[in-house]
Amino acid sequence: MKVLKIIIILLLLGSIGFVTYRKINSNEDYSKTVHAQIRDIEETLTISGVVQPMKEIEIKSPISGVLEKLSVQVGDEVRMGQDLARVQYVKDPMEYKNLMKNLKVAKTRYDNALQKFQGTSDLRDKRLVSALEYENEKDELSILRAEYEAVKSELNMLRGRYLNAGVSNVIASTATGTILELPIKEGGSVMARGTWNEGSTIAKVADLSSLEFKGEVVEADIYKLKVGMPVTFMFNAASDVKFKGAITLIAPMGFVRDGIARFQVTANINIPTKFRQYLKAGCTANATVVLNRVNKVVALDEKYFQFSDDTVFVEVRKTNGTYEKRYLATGISDGVYTEIKKGLSIKDYIKVKEDKK
Repeated sequence: MKVLKIIIILLLLGSIGFVTYRKINSNEDYSKTVHAQIRDIEETLTISGVVQPMKEIEIKSPISGVLEKLSVQVGDEVRMGQDLARVQYVKDPMEYKNLMKNLKVAKTRYDNALQKFQGTSDLRDKRLVSALEYENEKDELSILRAEYEAVKSELNMLRGRYLNAGVSNVIASTATGTILELPIKEGGSVMARGTWNEGSTIAKVADLSSLEFKGEVVEADIYKLKVGMPVTFMFNAASDVKFKGAITLIAPMGFVRDGIARFQVTANINIPTKFRQYLKAGCTANATVVLNRVNKVVALDEKYFQFSDDTVFVEVRKTNGTYEKRYLATGISDGVYTEIKKGLSIKDYIKVKEDKK
């Protein structure tokens, strides 16, 4: 009985060894395999950016002083010419004194010139002065009168007589749109718009019915874009809806940030009326541009690619069960699937390389 048990154990060990030997030395490898597919592939570029009004106006004040009253609030719809605010001119005692002095001097010079011109006119009627002398005095009188009127207008404005001075202290909107911002609060100081000064902004008004997209593209991608290319937009404010548009402007000059040259890209947005309430100025958006597209081509998931230097290959099973390297000629990619121009068919069994744990 003991001998029989030993014989049975030896036979079992021999069978296990034989099977193991055949497994190791077998030419057949039944690893997991996949097939290439027939797919449509789009090569796209996604640009992140912000929605901005196509037209935004800054309303300035023609006079300096204190913002006395605001007639509107942020978000209000305004019309062109509608009153937005009122500015109170701040009187400066020294300025008032100097203007009074200048007014007196200007009036004296004007009165003297007027009296002299009247005398010259009488002499001209008697043909005792030349026409040239008459015209010169007439021109001088016009200049002195203009100087006198200018000083008088400035004094009237200082006294609060804005209409008499030909200047209004009521700030009106110069465009139709929505109030985006009111930078100065009531009681704040206001600086007038002038030749050497931009002046204080009373309000920012924009037409929110016309919005556009502005984003940045790095220099490596800018050459892929052209004006007129279609764009698809996705917004966080309306994530379940896609909007269409087109590139309208590619900045001719870039700027450098973080050591990388970037260019601004502008695109219009076609927004249906029923969705306008969801999109506001300042909303973030992703613009997707289709750079290239191929239809019904052989494609393979990029995760099955293997690389050798700058070439791509896969392992394809032969009829005898072994695998051979197959080098591929690839085309465009959508980030997941890549077009296979040469090297594979949808009938080939492609070995899946298992990750080593």
